[in-house]
Amino acid sequence: MHVNKNGIPVHTPKKKRQRKPLNIFLPMRRFALIDDEAEVEVIVPHFSPIVELLIGDGWREIV
Repeated sequence: MHVNKNGIPVHTPKKKRQRKPLNIFLPMRRFALIDDEAEVEVIVPHFSPIVELLIGDGWREIV
């Protein structure tokens, strides 16, 4: 740790961790809910258990 020009300690890591992007392509499903004056759109993975909850709660699937 070193001190900057104002005398405040600053931590400078020696090496930053490089994050590699995940190259996983999942089939996605789009759902919409239209209520009074609002429209909400959700995109979730096809295998997600959330899909069952959305369908049961009145969401429509957008094709």
